[in-house]
Order: sequence, then structure tokens, then C-alpha cells
Amino acid sequence: MLQTLLAATGLAVCVALGVHMALPYRARAWVDSGRARLVTWVRIQVTRATGWRRHQRQTRAAAQEAERVIRRARESALHDARDSRIDGEWTGNVYRPKSFDKPKKPH
Repeated sequence: MLQTLLAATGLAVCVALGVHMALPYRARAWVDSGRARLVTWVRIQVTRATGWRRHQRQTRAAAQEAERVIRRARESALHDARDSRIDGEWTGNVYRPKSFDKPKKPH
């Protein structure tokens, strides 16, 4: 059974290649571009089918890393604020010292 299947597949490939070689140049180019589009489409579909989990993992890892960096920056800023007695406030993930609110004297 397997030998028959392999022989039939080999015969089909040989016939397809023979027909391809017998085609005129423009028809051969048209068939080649269609085959390339089909291969690209199949590759994209396979990537979509298998890549969604990888995309989810990467998104989750990026969110965790961003949260870790923001937490470390907040802790560092709060630690620095306690040491130097700088008052300030958090707006989202941005620390703004109150010393920034003072008007500057022109030179």
C-alpha cells in the first residue's frame, strides 16, 4: 500500500514537472507566481495556527517585564524621596517631585 502511494506520488510529480517544462514562458511564469502565492498563503496560515500561543506568551512576558520595571522605578524613587526628603506625587507611572512646580527665576 505504501509503495503504491509513493509510486503514484512520484509519477504525479514527474508528470507535473513535464507539463511545466512544456508550457510556454508566460504560462510557466504565471503558474510559478501562483504557486509562490499559494506557498506564501499556506505558510501564513500555518504561522497563524501555531504562532498564537507564542504571541500570547510574548505579550504576557512583555507586560510582566514592564510591570517589574515600573515597580522597581517606583520603589527607587520612593526610597530616594525618603532619603532626600523630596516630596512628590505619582501620576500613572511617572513620579513628579514638587520641586518641579516652583517657578524658575529668569537670568
